[in-house]
Amino acid sequence: MEQERQHKITNLLETYFSDASLLWDKVMLSKILADPKGMVPIEALCKLPRLKAIQATPEEIKYCAEQHSQSKLQIDQEKIGRIKPYVVNKTEELDDWSIYVEGLEKPYNNEQAITQLFSSLVGHVSFFRIPPNQQGQANFLSYCFIEFDLQQNVEKAVQLFKQTVTPDHPPAKELKLRVMSKLEWNRYKDEYLHVLEERKAALKKLWEDYHQQYPEGQGDEAYHQEAQEEKGYEEGLVVFVDGLHPQCARTTATALLQTSGVEIAFMNTKKKGLQTVHVRLKNREDAQKLCAYFDQHPIMQETGQDTVGKEQASKTRDCLRLRILEGKKENDGLF
Repeated sequence: MEQERQHKITNLLETYFSDASLLWDKVMLSKILADPKGMVPIEALCKLPRLKAIQATPEEIKYCAEQHSQSKLQIDQEKIGRIKPYVVNKTEELDDWSIYVEGLEKPYNNEQAITQLFSSLVGHVSFFRIPPNQQGQANFLSYCFIEFDLQQNVEKAVQLFKQTVTPDHPPAKELKLRVMSKLEWNRYKDEYLHVLEERKAALKKLWEDYHQQYPEGQGDEAYHQEAQEEKGYEEGLVVFVDGLHPQCARTTATALLQTSGVEIAFMNTKKKGLQTVHVRLKNREDAQKLCAYFDQHPIMQETGQDTVGKEQASKTRDCLRLRILEGKKENDGLF
């Protein structure tokens, strides 16, 4: 079989099985979905219009898939299918074929520019996703997930940004990106969640031990009085605030918190991109009143400029969460 004909048959096969083609080719898609493994009989492939037009034989199709498309197609007896699974109405990237990228800046701050960058440096990008924030909005904040057509391009991308690329492209190191496989990102995420669970369990035990020692709050007053004498300042004035919009500035955060009717005496520097902040109140009563207000009024800050917030029907993780700091956290402090 001549080389030009082999190339043509291989190209047609890969096109029929490609993501782009399956978006509109309902006939081919139905053949893939009809098989649990997504395999299509070679005899059925011969009858597809473009392969039928050049009279491609089963032997030719099988040979081209085996010899020229080993990275994209696989053969199971007399059937051919994709190596990469096809997901209908995909909403998330496939882990084994994807990378996590952070540190992206202008001009690489939109899907088209980022996709073109990685397609030119690594290989064809088949899927792009910006993870949603707490409000479920996909606002670009310098990081994203990228899925490739070929699985080997994941390692290629990771290695590429550890060294200088060829002179045909600007050095990858100049982009100052952090790139890792989605599988590695998943490991980091699992480790982080594990640490959080451990801390929650430790805090719960401390709380239980305290209540066993001082039933119904006995000893609280003596403890606070003794602690204040040792530290030289009044306790219970520092409040930790979580759940602010990532783009919220210090003045906006102050205005939003003061909707409670409590005046904020001091706030540590609030840089954009942080969702937490510490504030100091004039007295313990104000600190308790501030926390109580936002506990009774579940408020979600919708934008970085929102100074009022939107009250929710019930308290969720998207709402402002406040707590008064105690002990070492207050003493280590931030002021």
